[in-house]
Amino acid sequence: MECLNCGAPVLDNGHCSKCGMNYKLLAKAYNTSNYYYNLGLDKASVRDLTGAIDALNLALKYNKQNINARNLLGLIYYEMGETVLGLTQWVISSNYLPGEGNVAVRYIKEVQSDSAKLEEANQLAKQFNQALQHAKQGTKDLAFLNLKRILSNYPHFVKGYLLLALLYMDNGNQDKAKKALKRVLRIDKNNTLAVKYLTEMGMAPREIIDIKERSKRIDLDSAYSDEDQFQSELETFVQKGLEDIDNPDLSVGSYQEINHNKFNLVYVSVGLILGILAFWLLVLPTKLDMASQESRKQQLTYSEEVSRKNVTISDLEDQISDLEKNIAEKEKEEEERKKSNQDSKEAFQVIKNNIPNSAYKTLCAEAEKAITDHEYAKAIDMCNVALQIREGDEAYYQLGKAYLGNQDEEKAKAAFISLKENYPESSHMEEITDYLEE
Repeated sequence: MECLNCGAPVLDNGHCSKCGMNYKLLAKAYNTSNYYYNLGLDKASVRDLTGAIDALNLALKYNKQNINARNLLGLIYYEMGETVLGLTQWVISSNYLPGEGNVAVRYIKEVQSDSAKLEEANQLAKQFNQALQHAKQGTKDLAFLNLKRILSNYPHFVKGYLLLALLYMDNGNQDKAKKALKRVLRIDKNNTLAVKYLTEMGMAPREIIDIKERSKRIDLDSAYSDEDQFQSELETFVQKGLEDIDNPDLSVGSYQEINHNKFNLVYVSVGLILGILAFWLLVLPTKLDMASQESRKQQLTYSEEVSRKNVTISDLEDQISDLEKNIAEKEKEEEERKKSNQDSKEAFQVIKNNIPNSAYKTLCAEAEKAITDHEYAKAIDMCNVALQIREGDEAYYQLGKAYLGNQDEEKAKAAFISLKENYPESSHMEEITDYLEE
């Protein structure tokens, strides 16, 4: 007897001679794995893809090398638009069982042979993440555009339809939301999120069951056509798996459809009456109470908002009053400063008018002496003071000479030009004319 794990001989104590695994426990685990594989196969045959995924994951939990379970799981992911997840399962399967005998090898080659398909799968993930980000940020228009672009190229992308339905629900468009969720149930018959969203929108359980019962086949090339049929790889795999099951006792048989025509008029009438009574006695009072509470909350919110705005207005009025006071104070200070400057000018003019003419002559003489002593900066200051007392040709002449001595020819020339323009009859004209013409 060979070990199911590594193929080495099994010892008399029931343990593998190489890996030490217990043969009975290992056989039980493998049988359990096959049971869940058969269960997943049955669920996939009736398009219960969510249930099939759960069953196949359990099958792989008991036997990670269950090639059929892993290949079927990859096909289901691929069927739901999850190309990357599907490829992941096929790559693992091909590592466990390489060669053409493993159908996963063919699936991988078909996908890899079309580089555009791989790029599209990569773009699908990016576009869906971008749409999800737009939805979280509140830019629903961009999210709608991204999702519609995705679903036009990937009409089986279940996550895209679920997000689209949520956006329609948030936008108040329940009809379009129901259409997107119906599409999900046509792809995945027992998708729990789709059923949950339809229930939240008020759809009766009977209507949801009717949608599930109509979930047969859909067209891969159309995002909204429900009538066209196709034979996908998933259905081929499921059909072959059902034919090749070696142990029919482990498979789960199909359930018998309930014939709802057996219900008679009495039960229907009683159900309607009970439903109406329940609505009036339970649902309606609760709805009215919730509406009253919501109204009170809104009134309280509005009152708080008005109070906050009143406080803000009062603060702004105080700030405006303070600003007006500051402006008035600044204007008063400016007027006082102007008045002070005017008084200073008038006082200076009085002092200037009362300075004797001898002061001007004394300053010019002292400036001439400073120039002789080569104290040019002192001479410049004296000449400027003399010009403040009164303008005269002697002050301009000595100022020009002081600037020349200080090697500032530009200012010296300016002083001589002022002398020439204002005092053309000065005794110094001949000397400065010769200088200006050089």
